[in-house]
Amino acid sequence: MYAHGQRGKLNANKEGAYQVEQDNRHALALAREQGLLSQLRAINERSGRFGLQLSEHAMLELSQTRERALVEHGRVELGGSVLPALIDGFCDSPFLLQEEYEATLLELLDAFYYFKNECGEQLTDDELIAAMRERYDAYDGSVDAVIGTSLEALCRARRLGQDYDDGWQEDEEEDE
Repeated sequence: MYAHGQRGKLNANKEGAYQVEQDNRHALALAREQGLLSQLRAINERSGRFGLQLSEHAMLELSQTRERALVEHGRVELGGSVLPALIDGFCDSPFLLQEEYEATLLELLDAFYYFKNECGEQLTDDELIAAMRERYDAYDGSVDAVIGTSLEALCRARRLGQDYDDGWQEDEEEDE
C-alpha cells in the first residue's frame, strides 16, 4: 500500500511537472510571437515609405504562418525570425503592391524556408533573400517565378551573377 501511495504521488508530480513544462512552452511561444509582432510593427514604418502597410491582423497571420511553416519544413530559427529581413528585402520592390502585400509575403516566407532547407549553408539568409528578390523583380513581381526556380539556378545566379532569364527557361522546360 505504501508503494502504491508513493507511485500515485510520483504520477501526480510527473503530471504537475508536465503541466508546468507545457505552461513554460506556451509562455515562451507567446513571448516569441509578441517579439515578432513588435519587430513587424517597427518594419511597418520602413515599408510604409513604399506604400506598404501590414494591419495588426496581417501581422498576426504572418506570425502564425511562420510558426506553421517552420514545423512543416522542419526548421528552427535561433535568435530572431527571418520575416523582418524578408519584408525589408522586398518592401522597396516596384512590383510589390499593397493589395497583394500580405499574400505575397506569405508565399515568399514559405518559399524561403523551402529553399533554405534545400540549400543548407550554400547561401546565407541575406543572400537567399537577395536572390529571391532579384528573381521576383526580374519577372515583374512574379512569385511563381521565385517558387518555380530550381535551387541550382537560384544559387548559380546569385553566386555567379548570371542572368535569371536563362534559368527560368530551363526550369519551364524541365517541368514539361
